[in-house]
Amino acid sequence: RENMDIYANEYGSLIESKVIGDDQRLDWMEGMERIRQKNLVAGFSYTIAPQKIYALQPPIDSGNFDIRYSEMKLQIDLLHEEQLPDFFSTLRSQIKGWYQLEGCALQRSTPQLKAECSGGWITLKNRNAPQ
Repeated sequence: RENMDIYANEYGSLIESKVIGDDQRLDWMEGMERIRQKNLVAGFSYTIAPQKIYALQPPIDSGNFDIRYSEMKLQIDLLHEEQLPDFFSTLRSQIKGWYQLEGCALQRSTPQLKAECSGGWITLKNRNAPQ
């Protein structure tokens, strides 16, 4: 019973943080707009691809969950390099969900820097949940 309580709390926490459940595209977009209003960077644009089943290599047993992934591409205008980690720190703290950063490429374009970053949102969908 104690063991079940611990896992129930962890499961509830993942639902609350919107990791388990449906794609949270609207929440992510609204969160990105809130970040835009903070003026952490000179400017940015983004695209979010449709969600798809994420195939890990090597494959893992994900139990009753499908691992789903919504790829995101970001183009960020920076005044200096330190703005980039601050941007991603804010993204992780202000938007619920799991964001995976795959990488960024920086290019200097006087007087600014441009970053092209890729990553995406990971969602776990319980296969036993009602559709």
